[in-house]
Amino acid sequence: MKFMPKIFKWGLILLGLPLLTLCVNHHYGYYGELNQIRDELNSLENIEVINIWGHEDMTLEEISVRLKVEGKGEIVLLGLSKDAFYYPISVPINEIEGYSFTTFYCNGGIGSSLDFGTYELGEVLNVKFNSVEDVLNNYDFIVEFIEGLEMSPSVNHFETSMSEFYLIIEKKESKDLDPIHNLNGLESKSEFAESLTWNRSDCVYIK
Repeated sequence: MKFMPKIFKWGLILLGLPLLTLCVNHHYGYYGELNQIRDELNSLENIEVINIWGHEDMTLEEISVRLKVEGKGEIVLLGLSKDAFYYPISVPINEIEGYSFTTFYCNGGIGSSLDFGTYELGEVLNVKFNSVEDVLNNYDFIVEFIEGLEMSPSVNHFETSMSEFYLIIEKKESKDLDPIHNLNGLESKSEFAESLTWNRSDCVYIK
């Protein structure tokens, strides 16, 4: 019987180490950046994190978040992790007030978000929303701009010094999917992009 306390102690250690490793990994390792982003967003006034997720790879990539803005509505932001190519130059908006988007770019790209950063709509409107705070502080401005545009099935055409693109706006809430999987099906819309009228001579859709 005198060996029981030792067996019990080692049993606790052997069971406790994996749990401790899991907790440390959750808070500081694989999910560390996600938890940090969630905590920072929850600390913002009048903001509640409804859901936060990312693309699971060697590291958790392309972190996205659905936020509730008090007195307004919901907004979904993409690419908040440090490995996102444009962050924090721009913060793509995947959904706002139930509006979802499909964007056709002259260079052949097809996206599911709006960008009010240095590129694209930022240049059209001469604004630069380079952080989550910028986007949230201009929530009403963004909604007003969107509601002034044509809704699906009509398309909106924009041309800047660097790019040309078409935008389709739908009153359809998006799903909180892995950001990579969120792109599934967009490539099939390339035939529609080819049917649009493009002005830039370097546009890939011009045959």
